[in-house]
Amino acid sequence: MKKLAAVISTTLLVASASANAQFYLGAKAGVTWLDDFCTTGACDEDSWALGSFLGYEITDAVAIEAGLDALGETTGAGYKDAGMSAYTLAPRFSFALNEDLDLFAKIGGAHVKYGNDEDGALLGAIGLNYSIIPSIDIQAELQHFNGISIETTSFDANTFTLGFRSKFGGSSEPTPEPVEEVLVEETVVEEVVVVTPVVKTFETKVVDSGSFELNSSELKPASKQKLEELVVFMNEYPQANVEVVGYTDTSGAASYNQKLSEKRAQSVANALEAEGIDASRITVSGQGESNPIASNDTHEGRVQNRRVEITVPAFEYEEK
Repeated sequence: MKKLAAVISTTLLVASASANAQFYLGAKAGVTWLDDFCTTGACDEDSWALGSFLGYEITDAVAIEAGLDALGETTGAGYKDAGMSAYTLAPRFSFALNEDLDLFAKIGGAHVKYGNDEDGALLGAIGLNYSIIPSIDIQAELQHFNGISIETTSFDANTFTLGFRSKFGGSSEPTPEPVEEVLVEETVVEEVVVVTPVVKTFETKVVDSGSFELNSSELKPASKQKLEELVVFMNEYPQANVEVVGYTDTSGAASYNQKLSEKRAQSVANALEAEGIDASRITVSGQGESNPIASNDTHEGRVQNRRVEITVPAFEYEEK
């Protein structure tokens, strides 16, 4: 009995270290066989096995388990068809193989009764445990009772059982891991105002032939007032440039018309410069008879074709 007392003392010492746990209850059934039991021919060392057990789960890996095992009825050691039973107590150690399957082992002690005799024995077990749902497991277990002494016979007992266990009394919520406080440095982001450029232009202005002296490139003084709106625009938007292009009809020689278109365009450019528009912002050209906007076969068409077009190309500026 001293070996059983030592095992029980060690088991209780392990149990006293528990802080948080849950209980489980289980049952099992299988077969029993004995080693070194039969010394004569009139002997039977194989039988059935039934068992129940109660456990106290300290952690996912360690539990304390007590059990009652019925090891069937055998013949030997002076008994015929005598029942054998064992009370067990042992720590149970589990090793996860995957999320649902565990390998477990037990090393503890047992108090074995056979007929009218009893003895203490060392207990060892190994098995597999599979979780069906969080609270229900099934298990297969191989159990060994070592060094049982009945009268003058010393033998070992073995069981192989299939069973289940049900957990209760514990919280299904996992123990929260300690949260390390992290100091977060606040970064102040300066807001950047994005200014979207605006596209600006000026409606093309046409200076017709009536704005010039007859057969001349000289711009009439009264006609210079037509440029006032453009001058105001050019002063308001210094990034704006202007293109001045002269045209004629097909009357007369083409070379004469080319020069006349250039001179009339330059006359308009001079008027803009006189109003303070820098010459670098003005592009001047003459197209002569090209690009008519009406028929040169009629008087009215020829009047329309004799013109100077003033165009401000589109430009971008930022609104303030």
